[in-house]
Amino acid sequence: MSESNLISKEISQRKQKVLDHSDYRYLRIVQQNNGGGVTLDANGGQESVFQIPASQVFNFSRSDFRYSEVQDAGAAAGTDYYYKFCDLVPHIQRLTVMTQKGQVLICDIADCHKYTNAILRHETRLDEMLTNDRPDDNTGIFEGLVPPDGYQIAMPTFAAATDGDPTNAEINAWAGTIAVSSSVKTATNSDITNKFIEPRYYIRGPANATLTIHNRISLSLFKNTILAMDKNRYFGDIVEIRITWNKITNVYFQAKATPVATAVNATQPLHLSNLELNLCVENNPVIVQDMKTKFANGGFVDYIPYLYSSKQNKSGALQHIEMDINRSQGSHIRKIIWFPSNVFEEGGMAYFHGLDPQKTDRAGTIVGNSFITDFNPLINGNPIYSSSVKQRAGTAIINEPYNYQRRRLKGSCISSVNDFNYNFTWYQDWTDPSPVWMKPLDKFDPDVYIDGYPLTEPVKYELDINFGAAGSSRNHYLYAVIPEDLNVLNGRFDRH
Repeated sequence: MSESNLISKEISQRKQKVLDHSDYRYLRIVQQNNGGGVTLDANGGQESVFQIPASQVFNFSRSDFRYSEVQDAGAAAGTDYYYKFCDLVPHIQRLTVMTQKGQVLICDIADCHKYTNAILRHETRLDEMLTNDRPDDNTGIFEGLVPPDGYQIAMPTFAAATDGDPTNAEINAWAGTIAVSSSVKTATNSDITNKFIEPRYYIRGPANATLTIHNRISLSLFKNTILAMDKNRYFGDIVEIRITWNKITNVYFQAKATPVATAVNATQPLHLSNLELNLCVENNPVIVQDMKTKFANGGFVDYIPYLYSSKQNKSGALQHIEMDINRSQGSHIRKIIWFPSNVFEEGGMAYFHGLDPQKTDRAGTIVGNSFITDFNPLINGNPIYSSSVKQRAGTAIINEPYNYQRRRLKGSCISSVNDFNYNFTWYQDWTDPSPVWMKPLDKFDPDVYIDGYPLTEPVKYELDINFGAAGSSRNHYLYAVIPEDLNVLNGRFDRH
């Protein structure tokens, strides 16, 4: 038979090959400094350190933090409910990962709560979010994004005389019982656009009582970092994961049933208990031995995504922000992520970052015309687009930012133009243009490819942003995602 001919599987006599695959188990690791718990207060800054043993081969992205939370009893005067923000990881202000002996920093996420709030809706697959648990008071697990409750519909009941042929008045009365759950409102208490698929913004506790939430925070939520890479690791050194905890006002607020009008800052300490790192470790002895042998006998080179960040406060009708990136930081720029956050960060406004006018208080009062009208991204002084990206032109709303980004957003948790404008995050993305729902290749596998904007010379990324009013102000956050070499040679490794 010719070698060029194909052989059907039922007559093929080719020798079969053994497929080695991972056999994952989980190792419970408690924090080094405070046992099984920590208490968050109005100032934040508490720290927890977890140490991964040097002997372990493990997978960051399949590991998770686990803990339960509850406030002290006694809400502030005039308030009835606790509200927890639930479209981000609100508890963590900063997250770093470093080797103990070599002091090699392999992950550093500044303003981690803001970063996860900006990117999770944009970079999480819709089907993944919809299969998450729906936590409530002392029920279920919070996993980073919470599926909506959608509509609450009561079954109709009619008088016996009209049961088979209800009157118009009876039908109208029943229709009035159809309500949207308050848990799927936005921070400004307006209805969300897609009530069946848009993630919730907060979880509301029971009236006049504390709110107990159980958390399982997968490290894969920290996207565009080594923590989100589904890949086995062995460093031959103790790896320290350090959490700097947030202040309580960035985790939850207190209010009545209509939160935007009655919100007050949280005052009660938040107690985290049963705190642990649930580490995913490799149990297949063939894979474990292979990784340790490679580490000891020559090593290997891997590419990991690393975040560089900048926070800039600007005011005025024209605001200019910039970020400098040079060759020493890596070979390519994969993404630059920008989101303009509300300067007032209390109550339900703590995470507002839309294109609409800024909010000046917990009731959502706006500064007239302080919306973003257009912006112009530049590299080394050269505009990326032929003209500025226009959100508004006079009184008309153009929605160009959404139209530029919509292909990338297909299959993500951003499901409408209103959703995008309310949760605005701008991606300057030089990676493969496939949308979120179809990512066929592992971006950071060197056997596949490395993509991005080449850093053959220093790069200054700039944004000129026009607002509709001189009284406009924003906290601008910029994150650059840069693949860096993680060199492992003869039992030692470094990042550059």
